[in-house]
Amino acid sequence: MPASVGYVTTATGAALLAAPGLSARHLGLEGQETALRLIGAADLVLVPGLLRGEPRWPWMIGRAALNLAMAAYFFGVGGKSREAKVTAYSLLALTVVDGATGVALLSRRTSDG
Repeated sequence: MPASVGYVTTATGAALLAAPGLSARHLGLEGQETALRLIGAADLVLVPGLLRGEPRWPWMIGRAALNLAMAAYFFGVGGKSREAKVTAYSLLALTVVDGATGVALLSRRTSDG
């Protein structure tokens, strides 16, 4: 699971870093390009740990925490943008999945001795 998340994170992070204006227009967040670029950079910071980190559970917990922060951002700046709200709710759902994965990886690690 962490590797799959890492690949998706690589794609979204790179897209936001390279062309934040496309996402800004799609989400109805014109003027937020710098913030979206920073989100992309934050995504990319997690990639090495998600793909090759050992242990990987802290990186999944970090992914969950970043999802939560991003959801708060999209709720805060989204205004009446349906797309921004959908993005925020999607990130909340991913927070649960990524957090649960991190906890499961941690508990498996501690039960192994």
